Amino acid sequence: MLTITDLTKTYDNGVRALDGVNLTISKGMFGLLGPNGAGKSSLMRTIAALQSADSGSIVFDGIDVLADPQSLRKTLGYLPQDFNVYPRISAYDLLDHLAVLKGINQSKQRKEIVEGLLAHTNLYQHKSKAVSGFSGGMRQRFGIAQALLGDPKLLIVDEPTAGLDPEERNRFHNLLVSLGEEKVVILSTHIVEDVSELCANMAVLASGKILLQGNPQQLVSELTEKIWTKTVDQAEAQQLENTLPVISKRLLAGRTVLNVMAETCPEGFTPAAAGLEDLYFSTLHSHRHQAA
Repeated sequence: MLTITDLTKTYDNGVRALDGVNLTISKGMFGLLGPNGAGKSSLMRTIAALQSADSGSIVFDGIDVLADPQSLRKTLGYLPQDFNVYPRISAYDLLDHLAVLKGINQSKQRKEIVEGLLAHTNLYQHKSKAVSGFSGGMRQRFGIAQALLGDPKLLIVDEPTAGLDPEERNRFHNLLVSLGEEKVVILSTHIVEDVSELCANMAVLASGKILLQGNPQQLVSELTEKIWTKTVDQAEAQQLENTLPVISKRLLAGRTVLNVMAETCPEGFTPAAAGLEDLYFSTLHSHRHQAA
């Protein structure tokens, strides 16, 4: 179990990236949702012991992460948002090199581990190809392979599906779900669908603060009979945004679909089935209005 208590972080430029973060994360897939600039990467980097915190604590399976980062690194797998590789080095050779850096020194054992991870991430048939020439999805799967070196108990993946095509995204999802059965896997993303499809527990982070945490389905059920929708033209959409609590809007066949959260149905609107996207947008909408 991962326990984060009153975690704060302010950078030298005065940006307060983390503002009293409290989270409890058990084994399985955990989704951390938030817009760009919410503090997600700052939180992931702090959990991964890549940067210090100003105050607070992080404890994973009895390890005090801030006081003993080296012990955490021995049981951590991390796929950052930007995963760079050496040019012209094959997938096998690069993963073998990273395994040595991870402390896997026996060549026979290392060979078994490297080949096993390439097979597990469906990259074995591409093991002789340069990783720098991989597609986005293949590179992300290689990123998971390197993150799994040493059989970590905590796995952090930061914005892993951004830019992937639907087929690669689905393949990557299946891989993450298989890993989540035996590890604590934190999925940091701004893509609501990823959390909806993969995670039994989640939290929303904005302005460095946790706005809500819980089971997605249970949280969404609290919006039952509170979400209303209407398809309008652009001019009417602007008028309605000035008078109603519009939580989201999207285009459909050249017109604008508005979703509103309210206790009673606004005139001209119809009921809409609440989803995780409505929960996410309504949470951000409420936070922004409170901050204004």
